[in-house]
Amino acid sequence: MKKATTSKKRISAKEIKKFKEQLVHLKEELLNLVQKTTENEKEYPSSEVGDSVDQAADSSARELLFELNHGERQRLEAIESALKKIEQGRFGMCEKCGNIITKKRLKVVPYARLCIKCKAKMEKPA
Repeated sequence: MKKATTSKKRISAKEIKKFKEQLVHLKEELLNLVQKTTENEKEYPSSEVGDSVDQAADSSARELLFELNHGERQRLEAIESALKKIEQGRFGMCEKCGNIITKKRLKVVPYARLCIKCKAKMEKPA
């Protein structure tokens, strides 16, 4: 059985508190953005009337808003997962290898689930 080892220092309680504040702030911003996106969706009701160009434009706008909403939902889930990990004392641990995610990476993506090595392996084409 391979034990996860790393030369990186664990994250201090003070740093975790800062990450938690940052995550809560990101979550609030994202929820506000989702709310605005939802309000914008109401501006593009499904129209039975109008020519095919109007209908295509409306459809494209709705699809774009849906995609934004989907991406935002995924990001929100990642943020909520990171907040839960803080409560469980597992924040900053790679979900794949168990090593500590670098502080440098967490400062850029505080809701990161994978360390740089595992993320690179995952994104590497087969």
